[in-house]
Parts: sequence; structure tokens; C-alpha cells
Amino acid sequence: MDVGLFIKRRKQLGYSQVALSKGICTQSTLSKFEKDSQVPSLAILTRLCNRLGLTIDDLTRKDASSARYIRDTLDQVEEGLMIENFPQVSAGLNKLKIDQIMANKEKMRYFYLEGFNYVLTNQESSEILFSFTQILDELDERHQTIYSYLAYLGLGIYYTRHDSMERASFFFTKVTNYLKTLVNQMEDTGPHEDDLRVLAITYYLAEYQALIGKLKESNHLIHQGVRICARKHVTYFLPRLKVLEAQNALDQGGDPQEIANLLNDALAFARLNRNNVVQVQVAALKKNYRKVLAN
Repeated sequence: MDVGLFIKRRKQLGYSQVALSKGICTQSTLSKFEKDSQVPSLAILTRLCNRLGLTIDDLTRKDASSARYIRDTLDQVEEGLMIENFPQVSAGLNKLKIDQIMANKEKMRYFYLEGFNYVLTNQESSEILFSFTQILDELDERHQTIYSYLAYLGLGIYYTRHDSMERASFFFTKVTNYLKTLVNQMEDTGPHEDDLRVLAITYYLAEYQALIGKLKESNHLIHQGVRICARKHVTYFLPRLKVLEAQNALDQGGDPQEIANLLNDALAFARLNRNNVVQVQVAALKKNYRKVLAN
């Protein structure tokens, strides 16, 4: 029984022992399991695992086709996507074979990550469209999960990069309406497995609004994203949100000191999250606008 994986997952999701055990068992029972490997009843362990998004299988198997291995690998891939480390994303995806992924949810996650990797690195159109179509036409035909809207988001980015703004607007509008509903339903505190995906949607919508010159709407989304980061205690998207806010302020002729502060914040969070892309962006902005920022 891999108790270490259980503990790691609990801490990743921000659960204390008290919070995780609430309504399932005593904190003492959970503590004995984590500290002394005293396995509770199957019913209790199953419920604890479910709360963490794990299965009993995850704690007992380590081969490449196990649910645990697939989830851990997809976690690494998604982290790479959040910090724009595309070699990490590609390497992780290459470790997996889609026919080894049994769970429908993990298949959707795989195709969302693959599609975003392709679209953000400007790969072949056929590859990009295939990945997102697998979600929309095969795995989530009724478009009830967040993965359908991530697929719409990816298609919006794709059409933006191919100067098809009318088509891009069609998909971004779908995602915008979905995000409004999603944010209203989000819990103010506590972790949720979709938190990073909600932030991804928020960031790319803010980027799109800035691209089409709607800076007020872009800034609203940026501030919404920053609030989510603060409530959920996650920092992956803060570097990009801050640098986008700084760019918007530059485009609006904002206060130089405020812009400098935003760039410094972006740089600090980029270093914390090992986001080399944002570090380069900040350096370029400081160089290109040094006269403005010096005022």
C-alpha cells in the first residue's frame, strides 16, 4: 500500500487530516493510516480515496497502464502547460498511449492537454483539430464537462492564430458564457481539481479580449483570475496574469510606477514557478519601454 502517494495527494489538494476525514472517519483513524500504515476498512479507505480523486488501484499498482501512473503523468503534463514548459508537456504525453487510458475523464484530459500543446506550439492544423474533436464529438458529445469548453477555448486560440477572427469569436463567446456560470458556482475556499483549468480559461479569455482591444474586459478577467489564485492558494498563472496586466497598462498609457510594480510582480512569480517564458517577456518589456518606465 503506497501511503506516501496518499499523503502527497492530500497535501497537493490542500486537505488537512481533519478536513479529509470529516464525515468519513475519525482524524485518529486517518493519522494511524498515514503514520503507521494501519489500513482502515475498505469502505473508509475507498471514500477517502474518492475524496482525493484516487482509487485503491492507485495505491497498489505502479505499472504504466495503472490509473495512478496515468494520473501522475497527466499531472506533470498539466503543470508543464501551466508554466509554459512545452518540452515537459511533450515528454509527458509521449509516455502515454491513449489505448492504455481506460477512464473517459482521463481520456478527455489527455486530448485537452495534447490539443493545447499542439496549438500553443503552432503544430499542424490536422493534429490540433483532431485532439479537440475527440472531446467534442466522441468523449463529451453533450458538452457537459469543462473539457468541452477547454476544447472550445483551444479552437478559439487556433482560429485567432490563423486570422479567422469571426470563427475565433464564436468559440470564445461560448467559453465566456460558460466561465460566468462556473465562477458563480465556485467555492470561495478549498481546493478543487478544476481550479487550474478555470484559471487557464480566465487567462486565455483575458488575452483574447486584450488582442481585440477590449482592455476593460481583459482587466476584469485578469483581476478575477488574481482573486481565484488568492482564494485557491495557487500561483501558476500569476506570472502571466501580471505581465498581461502590465501590457494592458502600457497600451493605455498607465502610471509608470504601477506598470513597473506589475512587471516586478510578474518576474517574482515567474521565478517562483520556474516560468522562463514570462521572465523573458518581462525583460523585453522593460527594455522596450525603458524610457516610459523611467518617468
